[in-house]
Amino acid sequence: MSPTAAYLILALLGGLAFGGFATVAVFRLPRNYSVVAPRSSCPNCETVLAWYDTIPVVSWFVLHGRCRACQHPIPVSYPVIELATALVWEAIVARLGVHPELPAFLAFGTSLVILSAIDIQHHRLPNNVLGPASVVAVVLFVAAAAYHGRWTNLEHAAIGAVAYGAPMLLIGLAAPAAMGGGDVKFAPYLGFSLGWFGLTLVAGGALLGLLLGGLGGALLLVVGRKGLKDAIPFGPFMALGAFTMLLIGPGVLKPWIG
Repeated sequence: MSPTAAYLILALLGGLAFGGFATVAVFRLPRNYSVVAPRSSCPNCETVLAWYDTIPVVSWFVLHGRCRACQHPIPVSYPVIELATALVWEAIVARLGVHPELPAFLAFGTSLVILSAIDIQHHRLPNNVLGPASVVAVVLFVAAAAYHGRWTNLEHAAIGAVAYGAPMLLIGLAAPAAMGGGDVKFAPYLGFSLGWFGLTLVAGGALLGLLLGGLGGALLLVVGRKGLKDAIPFGPFMALGAFTMLLIGPGVLKPWIG
């Protein structure tokens, strides 16, 4: 087995493991519950789940999407979030390879899945997710910069946070009905992470997010899933724009990661 194949397998397994954490975070954090304790239990009958009933993706299929104790349906969003996290990890490792900044981008990708799922389900991007995610990003990117002396990248990241955050703040102040406070706070986080590779990625991610948001909102209106007065979560489109730009920007990434 080649080293590249081994890294991709590890990325898939690690992504599945963190996907289990992401599922717990999506369920608990909007309700202000701890993601650490207590152990996972069925929300219907409150039976504490055995370890073999919490294996990401696999357990859902083995249990046919139902609680072992009470047969209450388990939302399909659980395996979807777990699989999405694994695929995000796989894509990031395939694109970036193994470099000092890889942990920062794996954390970034995991946060995008968690925040997108919460925004879809609850129409908000909570501070108790954005705050810790931002702290983790700063710590990991500072560590990466210190490891190989790329302080310029860190400066670009800081500029990227302002470059993405400031326009979104202006939009939020001018049209609060169109841009929620969570979206405004999400923008600097995206800009900081993309800014590590330069402002080109920040601008591309922001513009792609706006484009996807407009197209997605229009599509939801056309198919009747949303009305003109219904709120449409914009966070997932911002996340998709940023993640897509991270993956399709090889010309920008190559000078930095070799």
